[in-house]
Amino acid sequence: MDGAEPFYDEFSNYESLADVRTREDADEAERWYERRFEYQWNDFCRIVQYERRFFKTKELLDELFGKPEEYDQGTIRPVYALEIGQKIYRARLLDDSFTESYLNKNPARELGAPPKEKARAGRMSVEYIPVFYGAFSEETAVAEIRPSIGDQLAVGEFELLKQLRVFDFTAFSKSRGEAWKESYAHTRYDFITQMQDEISKPILPFERQREYIATQIVAEFLREYFNCDAIIYQSSMHKSDKDDNRNIVILNRGVDFIGAAATSSLALSRHNIRQILNVSYEISPIWF
Repeated sequence: MDGAEPFYDEFSNYESLADVRTREDADEAERWYERRFEYQWNDFCRIVQYERRFFKTKELLDELFGKPEEYDQGTIRPVYALEIGQKIYRARLLDDSFTESYLNKNPARELGAPPKEKARAGRMSVEYIPVFYGAFSEETAVAEIRPSIGDQLAVGEFELLKQLRVFDFTAFSKSRGEAWKESYAHTRYDFITQMQDEISKPILPFERQREYIATQIVAEFLREYFNCDAIIYQSSMHKSDKDDNRNIVILNRGVDFIGAAATSSLALSRHNIRQILNVSYEISPIWF
């Protein structure tokens, strides 16, 4: 001491280093538990992107998704039947090779899923296996193809001809009032709410080949082991609550998506030509 300021004073609260470590470990365990599904998903993505993707991946998804029976509980369910008559929208850009006159020769075919030889890899599909990507509003369908000002595009409105068993990653996101309490009580609430953002996150064009691997595997997993015909997820390009900003992908079952056959899922109700007059961006600051 020798007249210097004392190190300890009576106004401070001290705790031992052991107590500090115990408290920090408990806080870290709580943070991990709250975000456990997000961490599991990130581990799955890392494994299938950089280690393996054809073997032992089902075990990882079984652990992440749990059993299909868990999703049959409660009045608000992530797995349910999408009813006949549901409207679904799909858009396609017009250009020199795809003109309005060409479209009008067979609009149902041109606005439907591509043929297998032209099917490209997407968020929920692999190359050469076509699926039907659609949206629940015209605005969302347009936003998904990222048009520029002055572009012309065709928008088709399709009607669902048969029930589809869907896995809906947005099932709990729009719950209000008492419905919110029912959603929160669901055993898979934490999983769905954490996975919603992960499944729908924007992917830059140069990252698609790698980043889509995990969601492509999930799509096949849900089709084969949850017996789902379609997956619903939030649009990464259209966030406005004014419109229904959900996307849907109808998975491949080896039959035509559109047509006269009894196995077809969709019928084209109408189609229109639209022109983009304005593109609006909403921005927010990033604090460093």
